[in-house]
Formats: sequence, C-alpha cells, structure tokens
Amino acid sequence: MARTRDAEQTGAARRAKIVTAALSLFATHGYRGTSLAAVADTAGITRSGLLHHFSSKEALLAATLAERDEQSFDAVEIGRDYEGPALLRALEIIDDLVDRNQRNRELTRLAHLGNLGGEDTPQFARDWAQKRIRAFRENLAGVIAAGIAAGDVRADVDPVAVAGIVIAAMSGLEEQWLQDESFDMAGAMRTLTAVLRRDLLITRR
Repeated sequence: MARTRDAEQTGAARRAKIVTAALSLFATHGYRGTSLAAVADTAGITRSGLLHHFSSKEALLAATLAERDEQSFDAVEIGRDYEGPALLRALEIIDDLVDRNQRNRELTRLAHLGNLGGEDTPQFARDWAQKRIRAFRENLAGVIAAGIAAGDVRADVDPVAVAGIVIAAMSGLEEQWLQDESFDMAGAMRTLTAVLRRDLLITRR
C-alpha cells in the first residue's frame, strides 16, 4: 500500500513538472513551435516518460490550459465568502485577476493562444477560449442581473452589454501589455472597475 501511494505521489509530481514545462514552452513558442521532445527535455524526463502521462501534444495542451485557469482562480480566492453586493466582489475578482496576469506573462500569453485562433492553434484550444469567454460573460451578466433584482444595481443597466464590455477591456488590455510590457494594464482595469462601481451601484442612504 505504501509503495502504491509513493508511486502515485511520484507520478503526480512528474505530471505537474511536465505541465509546468509545457506552460512555459507553449506560452513562449506557441503550439506548433513546441515539441513533445522539448517539453520532456525541459521537464528532465524522456519522451516516452512524457507519453506515459500525456498521450499527445493536444492532451498536454488541454492539461496546461486547465492548469492555467486553476492557478488564476486559486490565486484570487474566487470562492471565498463575501458580504455586500455581489457585483462589488465580482469587480474585485476582476481587478485581482488582471493584477495576477500582469505579474505572470506566461499565463497571460498562454490564454491568448486560443483567443488568437490562428493556424498555430488546434481547434479544441479555440473552442476552450470561446467557452471560457462565454461562461465568463454569462456569469458576470448573471451577477449584474441579480444585483438589479436585489436593488443594488441600477435598473436601466444591460447586464449582457456590461459583461461584454468588461471582457473586451480585459482582453484588449492584455493584448496591449503583451506588446508593451511597460503598459500598466492592471491600473487601467482598476480605472474601469472604479467607473463601474460609481455608475452601476446604487448608494444606499
């Protein structure tokens, strides 16, 4: 039993090491420019050892994209309890996500692999990006709609339109920052969320 647990722990550690190596290489060289041999070499294992954990490059990219989102959401404690209007917490999460992305260029560049939708990117990664954006838009629009129903958000606000604007701002700011690292995308996003707090929320007296 102890040997089984040790083997599982070793396997999990090796898998995590492979994903970490792949994250860096995919972000730097793109999907087509990254080989399984390069990932294996960076992770310090053989190519056959890598294939024991991931049967193909697509499977490895899928695991890497999932790890990217898990790291981001864990870092901002997305599930923690919060008192007050849900929209305030949502805007706080958005600020935290953009701030984290500005501190981790590889994670940010990796997310844009699917968004760009070029020939370099497999279809499933483009599907992942579209699903991710759609879920984000629906969730944020739902938070805004719930805020309207609760009397926390102005009744004349279009939840879907506002959610779409926020997502467009996040994506556009990231693209500017990826082209020019001196650009403060986190500061720009905080400016937008401050405007949204001021203009969307109803101040209770």
